[in-house]
Amino acid sequence: MNPAALAAAKRRADAAANGASPAIPRQAGPESAARKPSSAIFNNLNQPGLSAGDEGNGVTPPDTTGAIGPNFYMEFVNQFVGVFDRNTLARVNSLDLASFVGAPSGLTTTDVQIQWDPQSNRWIYALIGFQTGNNYVLFGWTKTADPTNLPGGWCRYGVGTGSSLNDYPKLGHDGNFITIGSNVYSDTLPTYPFVTANMWAIPKPLAGDTTCSSPVSAWYFADATHLLHNADGSLAFTPVPANTADGSSTGYIVGAHDDTTAAQSKVMVWHFASGPTLVADGDISVGSFSVPPSVPQPGTTYLLDSLDGRLTQAVQLRDPSAGGIEALWTQHTVAGAGGRAVVRWNEFVPSTLSVLQEGEIGSDTDHIFNAAISPSSGGSDAAVFYNRGSGSTLALIGAQTRQSSTPPGQMDAGEVVLGTSATFDQETLFQGNCTTAPCRWGDYSGASPDPSNAGVVWGSNQLAGPAFFGFAQWTTQNFAVSTGPVSVPDFSMSVTPASQTVGVGSATSYTVSIAPTGGFSGQVVLSVDGLPAGATATFTPNPATGSSTLAVTTATTTPTGTYPLTVRGVNGTLSHSAAATLVVNPAPDFSLSAAPTSRSIGKCFKHDLQHHGHAHQWLQ
Repeated sequence: MNPAALAAAKRRADAAANGASPAIPRQAGPESAARKPSSAIFNNLNQPGLSAGDEGNGVTPPDTTGAIGPNFYMEFVNQFVGVFDRNTLARVNSLDLASFVGAPSGLTTTDVQIQWDPQSNRWIYALIGFQTGNNYVLFGWTKTADPTNLPGGWCRYGVGTGSSLNDYPKLGHDGNFITIGSNVYSDTLPTYPFVTANMWAIPKPLAGDTTCSSPVSAWYFADATHLLHNADGSLAFTPVPANTADGSSTGYIVGAHDDTTAAQSKVMVWHFASGPTLVADGDISVGSFSVPPSVPQPGTTYLLDSLDGRLTQAVQLRDPSAGGIEALWTQHTVAGAGGRAVVRWNEFVPSTLSVLQEGEIGSDTDHIFNAAISPSSGGSDAAVFYNRGSGSTLALIGAQTRQSSTPPGQMDAGEVVLGTSATFDQETLFQGNCTTAPCRWGDYSGASPDPSNAGVVWGSNQLAGPAFFGFAQWTTQNFAVSTGPVSVPDFSMSVTPASQTVGVGSATSYTVSIAPTGGFSGQVVLSVDGLPAGATATFTPNPATGSSTLAVTTATTTPTGTYPLTVRGVNGTLSHSAAATLVVNPAPDFSLSAAPTSRSIGKCFKHDLQHHGHAHQWLQ
């Protein structure tokens, strides 16, 4: 809340860490990584994402975040936007952040947020633009479910906030509103004093509106004369709206009490009602937490910033293992045993201000920090992604998961390592970064549930690449992790009827059926082998998703006989086949015959007779 107070709190935490006694070994944590994890990388989806090299101007930290939708994965970092194919994580499109949001000259864009909203079938984003005395809250959404047209396929808006800098915006949504939480600082003084936490409510775009022409309103609920408070009267800090991943009309907002001056044990809850009206629900009591120490690195005296005890993201979804009640998952980095940073995570029931479960991810040797947590779309399992590092371990990205059968407050055994830094972080060209202050890291990461595959959670996080004359060389990693045994996306094929009979020079057809499994949603390219000479085949459609008609036409020269056919379907590395039979008979024809083959008849005579003056012709 107060930068000076936070710096002092970090110094106290670092001093305490230096004097801490070794911790008693614990079962939970990455030290158990030698055991086989119950989680795994899903469908080999673990690829490098955006990096400092993409943006080219050395902004740090990257503020890495991402979200998964039906067909694409999106990653946002400071100064850059990327769209990735969800089947391969190959980059489809990218653009610098200022061009994407349409920022005017002189406005610096930062603190990016991106989410998929299944209720409106759109992508939504939020960030800030700052310039002394001319600050903005920026937000927008896709015109359709397709995010690939950057920026033409997006509606983009901004609200001027003058000298009020709405720092560290957090994005959420529910059935009615896009919601943004922020911390307001005044840029009228060089110290940027804290004013208040704030919240914004923006009605969602009308269903089917692809024009960006409908009126847009944005309400805010705190300023210098209307401060935002917790239930106990203390000033609120970093309100985090939930990414509501189901059909709930109510999305909750959570904020950990500020721990920069003293340890805290409460999380405040709000929600928006119609109007919009901000409703203060009250405080939830949690385990005590305080500012975590900085993270040492091997080969240098530079420390990594583990941030503070604020919450950084939240995901809301019904939990069937708790009776289908609406639950909210969130996490923050706090001081742990042995003078190390740990990740504290919670599953709340915000409607009753209660805790379903609380857990901690720590290590006997390393610091755990900069995390994100999300349930899968199943609602009762979850994955948490984080950085892990120490004086002997370069910062890496790890993952742990839990299933519905896992005991409350625990993650399943083992850790999945998703990426490792190339070297220690040494970015020294940003506001005393790595010198008078720890190296900026984070400031957050991303996690979101796969809308197509229960048991799968996607995420993005940061790693360190080699420094370049003090400029930022961070990299990022995008990935999908299964929380337990999950069917790999695949498909099967069948052909009906199994056999068709056709005459030479005629045509026939089959129906090819494609059955997806494990959430497969791709297109299958079809082909057929085994056709007789002169015969041709076409598929309609091709590629296909559900079924296709195979039309086979024979030529007048096609030899008769029985021909086994193999119909093949290919999607990327997936390939399957189905058998069919084509019987070619001679072309239909006819013949003539006469019986008996010979016949005799008499001669014809002509007589002219006179009878009563009449003439008659007789034949005999």
